[in-house]
Amino acid sequence: MFKTGISRLFKTPLKPGWLQKRPGFNYSQLSYRRFDGNNQKRTFWNLLTDATSRKYLAVVLGGGTLFYVTHLEEAPVSGRKRFIWLPRWIELKIGAYTYNSMLQETRGSILPAAHPLTRNVSKIFLKIVQAAQEDQDINQELIRGVNWEVHIVNDPRAPPNAFVLPGGKVFVFSSILSICGNEDGLATVLSHEFAHQLARHTSENLSKAPIYSILSGILYTVTGADIFNRLILDAFLRMPASRQMESEADFIGLMIMSRACFHPEESVRLWQRMAEFEQRSKRPGMLNIEFLSTHPASAKRIENMREWLPKAEEIYAQSDCGVMSGYYDGFQKFFGSPSFASISSWGL
Repeated sequence: MFKTGISRLFKTPLKPGWLQKRPGFNYSQLSYRRFDGNNQKRTFWNLLTDATSRKYLAVVLGGGTLFYVTHLEEAPVSGRKRFIWLPRWIELKIGAYTYNSMLQETRGSILPAAHPLTRNVSKIFLKIVQAAQEDQDINQELIRGVNWEVHIVNDPRAPPNAFVLPGGKVFVFSSILSICGNEDGLATVLSHEFAHQLARHTSENLSKAPIYSILSGILYTVTGADIFNRLILDAFLRMPASRQMESEADFIGLMIMSRACFHPEESVRLWQRMAEFEQRSKRPGMLNIEFLSTHPASAKRIENMREWLPKAEEIYAQSDCGVMSGYYDGFQKFFGSPSFASISSWGL
């Protein structure tokens, strides 16, 4: 069968004994050779020891460093330097794609725009946007002309969540409202999510992705273990960077909500309620390892909020609501502290 197939392939008849060894031919020298003529495994150390490779490596590293330095931007309010090279239109494209996906995923669960809860949450969020428009440290091009739209996902089975997409689409899951507790608690969550977009954290994450890929490739040439490399990058680069952005959004959001006349001290109580919820929801034996988490621990966030409160209260006092705050505090001392309107009374 095999002989017949070979014969048909070359269209010539095969002679008897064609598979026998030919006399005088040295078969011991036959071996597989790669087409590139190099059987040696290339490693990062080989690149460093080879003069030609070092030149190319120096050019790449020099060009990469120059590109990195020239694309450093200052985050609003916090002033942190961060690397962003992606244009705004790509960020908006991703936001639009994610928005359409979310509409498909939450179909049938989104409350109408005229629903009392949607209207109240929209009112709070637009108040936060207006406060950001009055902040000179914020790039107004990220706010101007945006069609802000709030969607309430009424699904009690969904985990508590809220987020703002590039392009102005806001999603709030009804399961987070009981943790928010009141308007100031909800303003804490909304301003935090809004701050992610003001700081362009989506673009920052995407801008860093090629750097992580390059570092992963270099580590692989050294260790040869992909899983170990991912653990190193996550523990020392990706996760710390993610927690840093979350803390930055906490800070920016706290300052904006204070400017919007929401009580900044409620942010501490919000995260205390969030910590209690996490404790109730934690499965037995599950560890909360912060250095492998994308978010800071709630205890750390509470500590940060307390540290930032004096600055937030100063902004609150200097805003238009500062005068009214004095009358409000006097009212509390004379008549007692009135409770905030419960979010649960907004229509759910």
